[in-house]
Amino acid sequence: MGLPVAAPGLRAWGLALGLRALGHDVTVVVDRRVIARVWTRPTPPALPRGSIILWPGHLDRYVRTHDVDALVVTNSNNVRRLGDLGRCRLVYDFFAPKMLELAQEDHPDEETAAAALALLESRKLAALARSDAVIVNGAKKVPYVRGWLERAGVPELPLGVVVMAMPTEAPRSADDGTLRAAISGYLQPWSRPGPVLSTLAGLLDRGDLTLDLMVSGHWGYTRTVSLHPELQALTSHPRVVRHAPLPFGDFRRHLASCHVSVDVFARNPERELAMVTRSVVALSCGLPVLHVPFTEVSDLITAYDAGWTVDPDDTAELRAALVGAIEDPEVLRSKREGALHLARELLEPSRAVVPLHEILQGFA
Repeated sequence: MGLPVAAPGLRAWGLALGLRALGHDVTVVVDRRVIARVWTRPTPPALPRGSIILWPGHLDRYVRTHDVDALVVTNSNNVRRLGDLGRCRLVYDFFAPKMLELAQEDHPDEETAAAALALLESRKLAALARSDAVIVNGAKKVPYVRGWLERAGVPELPLGVVVMAMPTEAPRSADDGTLRAAISGYLQPWSRPGPVLSTLAGLLDRGDLTLDLMVSGHWGYTRTVSLHPELQALTSHPRVVRHAPLPFGDFRRHLASCHVSVDVFARNPERELAMVTRSVVALSCGLPVLHVPFTEVSDLITAYDAGWTVDPDDTAELRAALVGAIEDPEVLRSKREGALHLARELLEPSRAVVPLHEILQGFA
């Protein structure tokens, strides 16, 4: 639509691509409140085929009048606005650990933080209690999700693991002897880089690599998240290029021209259960990822040899991984093949959504 996109929007897009490939008739519903926030022109935005713009409070009427079989809702955000869905079945997409994200946010005081967590908790429990099935963005979250289902009183709900679906973008990086690293994605208060930035700075100073910095503040946040000071310092380095936000297709094509994605951050409870979207997008572009060893993506990277999992506080390990990629083209080639293998086998939408497809077939 030519509009800003974040992980939940990419999630809906990937699910739709996969379900359509498997024969389902899918409509993507875009929240009209988000459009009002990000679209300021007098004419409406371009609307792709198979998409509609709708107030969340009108979803129930839409599914009844259009005889919709199933409604997939990402997290609990809008479930409270749903009224009578008629015969339509509700699938709760447990996409991200929102309670853990909220706990990492900065709040003015403890009372405000506790109230925000209590409200989200009540909405999540109510949403799960009225759902007919649950899908989970990654296997590592399953015990966490089952705990929520127990608390909601629906421990036997059908559950399927549906990883982030993302079509493959063919890599187009040039092997000219210079390693092109990329840092990408939205700035998040719960995801802060560590010593990897000083490690990158040292290699940049030596002339061993270039860095594409493709980061931005999230358009949906109510407050600004500033660049980490060391990241800000990198922006003035002559071998660093900072990019303005790009249309998603252009963003992926540019990523595919790089060699390595750097996605290293400090450990916290939210990050441990995160299916880190920026790493998934990089892998879908054939980029091996320098990553941490504790997320939903870590075991996938290891299993497919699609990058390096390194201790975020171990500067020697971080440097060794990057220097290895710089000095041995065969290592980089092998890791790139692993990333493409992972992308084609796990992330391709028609493969990733099979568990959701089976759940929907079970409703018939």
